Amino acid sequence: MKTYLLAVLACVIALPIAWKLDAPSSCFLLAAMASSLYGGRGPGYLTALVSSILFDLFFLLPRFHFFHSHESYLRLAVFIAAMVLATELIAARRLAEESLRQTQAKLAQATQIATISEFSASVIHEISQPLSAMVANGQTCVRWLSTDPPNLANAQSAAERIVRDGKDAGGIIQGLRSLFRRSPPEKTPFDLRPIVTEVVSLIRGRAEREKITVEVQLPKDLPKIIGDRLQLQQVLMNLVLNGMESMRTVTDRPKTLEIHSREQDGMVLTEIRDQGVGIADFEKVFDAFFTTKEDGMGMGLSICKSIIEAHEGRLWGSPGSMTGTVFSFAIPCATEERE
Repeated sequence: MKTYLLAVLACVIALPIAWKLDAPSSCFLLAAMASSLYGGRGPGYLTALVSSILFDLFFLLPRFHFFHSHESYLRLAVFIAAMVLATELIAARRLAEESLRQTQAKLAQATQIATISEFSASVIHEISQPLSAMVANGQTCVRWLSTDPPNLANAQSAAERIVRDGKDAGGIIQGLRSLFRRSPPEKTPFDLRPIVTEVVSLIRGRAEREKITVEVQLPKDLPKIIGDRLQLQQVLMNLVLNGMESMRTVTDRPKTLEIHSREQDGMVLTEIRDQGVGIADFEKVFDAFFTTKEDGMGMGLSICKSIIEAHEGRLWGSPGSMTGTVFSFAIPCATEERE
């Protein structure tokens, strides 16, 4: 109702101005445009109706005459057509803007849902690895305790691995809390070689079962790097497991997994080479939810890339020289000042 009253008020204001300037078409058209912009199609048409009546009574109808000349009919028709056209154009623009706002709102909502889904999937992926290791080590501990006599030494080692995996899971949760607080990774200088050795020891049993030869080349003078030790261990473990997974169906050639590290241009470059089935699209492989595995979530490489980039490094993939894939990541060397 307020917009309709303002439409009538616009006509009342336009009338004396049009009379003073002797420009009725421009003034009434301006009133109609203002009413349409503010109130929409309804107030715009009301302004057009009132303006047409005022235009006819005050500017077209000759004094003491009740009938129009042919020229006056033509001017009135043109005036009404211009008012209607202006009202429709402005209404169409308002409708398009409203549609655009609704589309943007839906897009923002879809983006929020996708972000929540991506984060939930990453949490599941990161927590599932240490939990699976804890279950496996728990079963191993029970098996050693069930022998007669119980093998307490091996059982104790399995129990210690359970404790270690539990601490890793706790570290991941702590990292997620830091993410919510927008805290940077806890970077300290450390040697990459013990991490590689530990990862290899963790996957050695599976590698033997799947007949995979693991080759490691780490120079003794490999410089230290700056980073979060636990996060970079997760990256290395993820890349190694991906390499082993890619060789699961290979039967026509030896299965070899190589881990090489060296210094290059102030960075420590680490390469994980496999003889697996290879990857067809290296541009999409780091996208979230992109996976070539039937039971994969497509989050591992996306998380790895985020971790490496948070360490001011770079992670990329490339085809192997003959077969398979090479995943490489480079982390800045620790400088003496940082140490």
